[in-house]
Amino acid sequence: MSTNQHLRVSDAERQAVADRLSEHFAEGRLDQTEFDERAGRAMSAKTRADLSGLFDDLPDMSTRPQTGAPAVPVRPRGRRHPVLVLVLLVIVTLAAAHAVVAATVPWLWLGFLAAIAFIATRGTARTRTSQDR
Repeated sequence: MSTNQHLRVSDAERQAVADRLSEHFAEGRLDQTEFDERAGRAMSAKTRADLSGLFDDLPDMSTRPQTGAPAVPVRPRGRRHPVLVLVLLVIVTLAAAHAVVAATVPWLWLGFLAAIAFIATRGTARTRTSQDR
């Protein structure tokens, strides 16, 4: 920090220290208990002297060697398993077919019943007119 250890720290300075501690925690250098204790000390610090010692046993993050590889392996985007895509396509197709059948079958039955009723009444109307003569 600074050589003026008696100066009071701001909220932004406390937050910056907590963020640096979070980076060390995320990389596995601190366990949960150590992180909680150090973050608590950082957030309750009044002066810069209160912040001293929080990073004594941790490497400096700004001078660490850059390997070019990310700290966490990144899964390639855009690649999907072809079998899962096929299964999803079949499920969507079956759901759409089910919706179409559910929407049309009642109308087909009603149309079928109306046709039967029409044919049945048409035949009886002819027999009545021929009997009346």
